[in-house]
Amino acid sequence: MKRTIFLIIATLLVLGIVLPGCGTTPPPEGDVVYKFTDGKIDIGVVGDAGQATGDMAWAGASVAAATINAMGGVNISGVAHNISLTKIDTDEHTDLSGITGKLALIANVGSCDFFVGGFRTEAVIVYRDVVMDAEKLFFNCGAATEVLQRSVVLDYDGYRYWFKTTPYNEHFLAKSVGKMIGAVAKDLRVALGLSPTAMLKAVIISEDLKWARDEQVPAIKAILPGLNVNWTATYLVSSTDPGPTTNAVGWAVGNWTPDIIIPLYSGTMGAVYAGTLRSYTGANLSNAMSVGINVYAQLKAPWTGSGTNLTSPPPGGPHCYGQVHLDTWADGVNQTSKTAGFLAAMGAALGGEYPLYTAATYDALFILKAAVAAKGYLDGAVGAVNATPLIAYLEDPAYSVEGTVGYGAVYPVAGTTAGGLPALTLAQVQALHNIAGYGYTYNANDWKMPIHTTHDLVYGIGRQTGIGCQWQWTGAAWKKVGVWPNVGANLTDQYGDWGFAYNGTQPIWIPPYVTD
Repeated sequence: MKRTIFLIIATLLVLGIVLPGCGTTPPPEGDVVYKFTDGKIDIGVVGDAGQATGDMAWAGASVAAATINAMGGVNISGVAHNISLTKIDTDEHTDLSGITGKLALIANVGSCDFFVGGFRTEAVIVYRDVVMDAEKLFFNCGAATEVLQRSVVLDYDGYRYWFKTTPYNEHFLAKSVGKMIGAVAKDLRVALGLSPTAMLKAVIISEDLKWARDEQVPAIKAILPGLNVNWTATYLVSSTDPGPTTNAVGWAVGNWTPDIIIPLYSGTMGAVYAGTLRSYTGANLSNAMSVGINVYAQLKAPWTGSGTNLTSPPPGGPHCYGQVHLDTWADGVNQTSKTAGFLAAMGAALGGEYPLYTAATYDALFILKAAVAAKGYLDGAVGAVNATPLIAYLEDPAYSVEGTVGYGAVYPVAGTTAGGLPALTLAQVQALHNIAGYGYTYNANDWKMPIHTTHDLVYGIGRQTGIGCQWQWTGAAWKKVGVWPNVGANLTDQYGDWGFAYNGTQPIWIPPYVTD
């Protein structure tokens, strides 16, 4: 992997570009040492600056850094170290090749101790190698695709520095989408006066990107029959051109009259999807419930212009109202004791806007704070920490940090094999999921890699589940509320009993246009 940096640096030097120098003190034989010679810990925040995902990654890290520093910083053997941030723009909305991100990281890798962020798999898989070659920790806070974390399994020495903070991988995203569809379908049948087992029709409208096209679509299709939902069509659309999305919604509604439309959008076209579907429902041409992934439905901003606002009662309001989407946080829903404080701080920093999932850089910084404080030491007057004990600490679920969405933990190095694939042992699963009141089941074949991949985010009850959100009218304003997990789901799988609700969860709302 070192060849990657060498070739690019050589090229840039030929072009006359000067790069920042790296530290001159070599690490001890056999391990990497991070030294905080300036009395602070420098963290690079990697993202698509000027876009919601990148700006939210920066905002989450900024609020966390300010909070940590106000609390006395990171305590290394009695000496306080403040956190300093560097914004690194990867321009992923226009450059999926990862070259822009790679050049930006080359320019900053020598001056930053650790890194958080990332978004598009196609770009991240290229530019992260700059950080891996520099043997520095990088917390993935945006790219779901499991194959990114699989690198840790295939080349542990080269990728042991690569961790996940958000979101859990696309296989688990599909599981959560399936659970949401099952919950909505149950209520939808009641609202439509159908039997509890009546077959419903569904179509999928998906971004033509790897995370959705190659992973989500087939996984969701496989789940639907067990929910008595019949898949009828999939439309792949551009992540940048609104035309295909507009056409796909029209084709779906006109050709299939679905009961459920499953969107898979991570970018700005999600707002186009919601607005287009709303235009059909407003004309009573579609009674479909939208249930899936629409990242831009997590925000207020897309719904405060173009004739819509958040204080107009129905049928006014956000174009996405009534649609159910997978999310990270919701107004008034407290997954942990840290959630309310985080949402208040982020709301203040963002002028009342809701945080996007990439703002989980906030949690990444608190995880780093705990790990460095636990394993750091003073080398003379200089704070330092060795890579190996730091990584071992981060891998150990016994040191899980309570975050804003659950107790974050990553899957460890596999302890056994099943069907020729690495798998978790019973002891490893117990360490992750032995949480009172929820239960789990163990069979080695059910805990294989993939999908329970080393350094990927642990999925499941008591860890991280995500929440299903829906914009609902409160009588005075539209708010994004949590509607899943919900009591009475009557669903138990290997991760436990999902028939629970977080504090503040609201009932699923079936909008009038669905039953008209």
